[in-house]
Amino acid sequence: MSATSTTGPTAMTTSTPETGAETGTDQVLSFPLGIPGLREAGTEFVLESLSDDEDGAFQLLRAVADPEIALIVTVPWLFFPDYAPDLPDSELAELGIGQPEEAIVFCPVTLHAEEETIYLNLLGPFVVNGSSRVGRQVVLADSDLPVRAPIRLELP
Repeated sequence: MSATSTTGPTAMTTSTPETGAETGTDQVLSFPLGIPGLREAGTEFVLESLSDDEDGAFQLLRAVADPEIALIVTVPWLFFPDYAPDLPDSELAELGIGQPEEAIVFCPVTLHAEEETIYLNLLGPFVVNGSSRVGRQVVLADSDLPVRAPIRLELP
């Protein structure tokens, strides 16, 4: 199934001693297989806005078990409107996703300060079932999508 939905993550806050915010279990995203490279972070994460504007382009995917561990993520369609990853049927079935609109898709972001460039990993998006809040990072092995798709932000 080709994911063409523009549904993105919803900003959430986490319950931590640092922030004092409370998070309901309906806001927790579960990654039962963990996240590659972050296995020590556990399997539960929340999304947090990086700005006062909850509709901001970038969010943090923060580990519930260790709030010091977080990834910057974004909705790929904000920067690549034609992004249409062909998600494997087996992955979608395991997540219980039958239609594109049931999926929440967002991509990891890498910042490269020296180049003043931000990269999106279009080859390994996070795919989450919007109802069950269960997801995984899907590697699109048979795709020619880049791991590092550059975007440049205009600074004021």
